[in-house]
Amino acid sequence: METRLIGGRVTAGIVRIGDTVRRPVRTDRTLQHQLLSHLEHRGFAGTPRFLGIDDLGREMLSYLDGEVPGDLGHFSDAQISAAAALLRGFHDATIDFPPVRELEAEVICHNDWGPSNAVFRDGLPFGIIDFDTIAPGLRLWDLGYSAWLWLDIGNSDYSADEQLRRLMVFADAYDSPACSAAQISAYAVARQTALAARGRAQGQTEMAAWAAAAAAWTVVNIAERLLPTGFRG
Repeated sequence: METRLIGGRVTAGIVRIGDTVRRPVRTDRTLQHQLLSHLEHRGFAGTPRFLGIDDLGREMLSYLDGEVPGDLGHFSDAQISAAAALLRGFHDATIDFPPVRELEAEVICHNDWGPSNAVFRDGLPFGIIDFDTIAPGLRLWDLGYSAWLWLDIGNSDYSADEQLRRLMVFADAYDSPACSAAQISAYAVARQTALAARGRAQGQTEMAAWAAAAAAWTVVNIAERLLPTGFRG
């Protein structure tokens, strides 16, 4: 029996059958399938397994049992830490993925690692889903976007001091000397600015306004406090 999956930003047509997820294939998914197979080979447990293509042309993935948040929100220090640590494990497992080596990149970036693409179990994120936007790239490129989403940077419910503290929690959990809170804040601004530009170009005015406002807030309240004088994004 097919059960339609809901939660997060689920692509239309995704269903669960037993312990599998069936997902329509609308674009070339070769890179995604190769990555999931690579992660399985590396023993990384935080992603679904690619099980092949079914008779209807849908990709088959193993089902990760848990809950998926519907959107951004408040997440505790423990949840933020688990999200950052999970991303670190994902990144480390992709270092020797052939497309990463071929392009002399650092890692595979998920490029949308936020609460809506996380599977929670016992209150903590343990699984990563939705690999539509993966690409070889820099750890910090992924970290900037992920910190923005997990901390909801730019949300006026949080003071600047509290968001700075939470960013430190996130950076500490990722645990890389090359990816400090200051560097993550700079890349958060870069990702916010890029999304604002894309939103304007595509006529998505609400998204563009949200991203631009978040970038302005991040520059004034975090980046300029952590980075040398003169930072302008």
